[in-house]
Amino acid sequence: MLPSNANDQTLSNRLSERWQLAVLLLLLLLVAAGLTYANYNFTLQNPGGNDFAMRWLETRFFLLEGISPYSEEASLAAQVMIHGHPAESGQDQALFTYPLYATLIFAPYSLASENYAVGRALWMTTLELALLLIGFIGIRLAKWNLSIIGLAGILLFSLVWYHSFRPLINGNAAILLSLFLTAGLLAIRAERDILAGVLLSFATIKPQAVVLLIPLVLLWALSLRRWRLIASFVGSLALLTLLGMLFIPTWISQNIEQILAYSSYTPPGTPGAIFELFLPGIGHWLGLALTGLLAFILIWRWWAAWRQGFAILLATSYLTLAITNLIGITTASSNFIALLPAVILTAAVLDKRYQRWGGWLAAGLLLSLLVGLWLLFWITVSGNFQNHVLLFPLPVFMIVSMLLILRQQDLTL
Repeated sequence: MLPSNANDQTLSNRLSERWQLAVLLLLLLLVAAGLTYANYNFTLQNPGGNDFAMRWLETRFFLLEGISPYSEEASLAAQVMIHGHPAESGQDQALFTYPLYATLIFAPYSLASENYAVGRALWMTTLELALLLIGFIGIRLAKWNLSIIGLAGILLFSLVWYHSFRPLINGNAAILLSLFLTAGLLAIRAERDILAGVLLSFATIKPQAVVLLIPLVLLWALSLRRWRLIASFVGSLALLTLLGMLFIPTWISQNIEQILAYSSYTPPGTPGAIFELFLPGIGHWLGLALTGLLAFILIWRWWAAWRQGFAILLATSYLTLAITNLIGITTASSNFIALLPAVILTAAVLDKRYQRWGGWLAAGLLLSLLVGLWLLFWITVSGNFQNHVLLFPLPVFMIVSMLLILRQQDLTL
């Protein structure tokens, strides 16, 4: 038995830890409240957030009126909300291209208030906190020991670089998808496979963004006989799918129909389609050649990841996410936020490998991406639309970076 003074000291330490946790939670609540107030004022002065507005309204239709978010009625209402009239040819048709279970993500914000500005302010606060968490978890995954200034710099970068700020302002759910992915990878490293499977299942709210990553993770788990990870993901996804079928039995076919229609009213979202705009005829074949090359790289690196440790899986996952955006799957730059942890890993490798100058090299990389991407946007922007050229720099850079990291085994994770 412990002496009474030892018991008293243990009790005192526990109380101290609880008080510290309580103070931290209070501070987080105050920060969230302040952010929401600022975001509410921002939304009043800057209407928009169309990516969220459509999902907010279509989810309300489903939850409050029992109308399918895939219905013409819901789409028409969303079109009027964002355009002020039914969508014309070439305008966003406001189709609900998400799986039905994605309404679980939008529901709290859709039901919070009939006032869209309130829902958007709360959504923006959630996305801002998610971006900070993605940055923080990305640092943890890279096992990067940073000073307070370095940590603050990474978190600031996570908020303001182009591929964070744009989906934040537009209210795109790709930020939450990225958080689920990043947290899922951290859970895999900690061997909390049931939690990891659940998190990865929620990352499928935008299937086109994870259509290649999920098979990689499952194959890797199979190679190491991590059955709980596989069972947790498959079971969670099946549960989410069946839950949706209880309300709309045909939601999968309705969803597929709207996904297939997506490319008919959006700017070109594949390299092949973009190449054809500038090089009619040969552009199509260039796109096919790029798809073939990237498919070869995927097969090569997936085979190399078989039965390997988590560090190899992590870098291969980032490589797969980068390739997903260029291999021929229709995508959008909003999904590039999932590559933020890959950027952090690259900076961490520079810092660790070149100890004397590594910190400066890492800072230079982040500054170059911050300034370079924003500058490229401002130089090429046309009206409210970003130029097609922005679909290439980050994925290409991350593919090269991850291949070099994997080749040189710069992994101390």
